[in-house]
Amino acid sequence: MAKYSGYVSVPHSTYDEWRNATLNNGYDVDGSYGCQCWDFASLFWWNVGFPQGYPRITDSSAYTMWNLRDQNKAYDGTEYFDLIYNLNDVKRGDIIVYNYFSGNQYGHVGFADEDYATWHAQNPSSFEFPILSENNQGTPDPAGGAYANVHGYDTRLFLGAFRYKEWEETPPTPPVSSKKSKFKWVLYANKLRAKH
Repeated sequence: MAKYSGYVSVPHSTYDEWRNATLNNGYDVDGSYGCQCWDFASLFWWNVGFPQGYPRITDSSAYTMWNLRDQNKAYDGTEYFDLIYNLNDVKRGDIIVYNYFSGNQYGHVGFADEDYATWHAQNPSSFEFPILSENNQGTPDPAGGAYANVHGYDTRLFLGAFRYKEWEETPPTPPVSSKKSKFKWVLYANKLRAKH
C-alpha cells in the first residue's frame, strides 16, 4: 500500500494487470483533495496516451466526463475508447461514469470489476455493482478521498461507460503462409501428381 502524487506509470496491458498494480494504492494526480475517483481515471487516461488533465470534466464533477465523452474518447487523431450506452453491455474493465445524486453532487467513475450481465444474473435484486475506484470505502487518505479498492456502486446512477480498445477481446488471426512446404513427402506428392 502506497500513495503516489502526480502522474506515474502503471502496468496496464490488461485490466487484471491494472487492477493488481493499483489495488489498495492511492493516486492524487492533481494535488487537490487527495485520492479522488477522477484522479484514478486521469491516471489511466495518461497511461494509455492522453496528456495530463484528461478525462475532461467541468465543475470538478466526475459525471461530466460523460457529457464530454467525445473529447474524452480520442486524442491527437487516435480513438482509444469505444462508448457503451447500455448497462447490460458493460464488460469487466469498462470505465463506468455515474450520475450525481443528493448525497454526492459530483457523481463517480470506476472500472467494472465483473461483466454486468453475468453479475446481474447472479444478483438480480442488487444495485451494488462491484467497481474498482478511489474515494469510496477504501483506506482513507488524510488529504481527502480514499485509496483504490473494489466496492459496490448503485447501478441506477449509470450514465455510460468507456471501453479501452486495447482490452477488447479479439480472436487472433492465424498466420497465412504463402511459402510452399519443403517437406520431402510434399515434394514426392508433387512429383506423383505431375506424372498423371
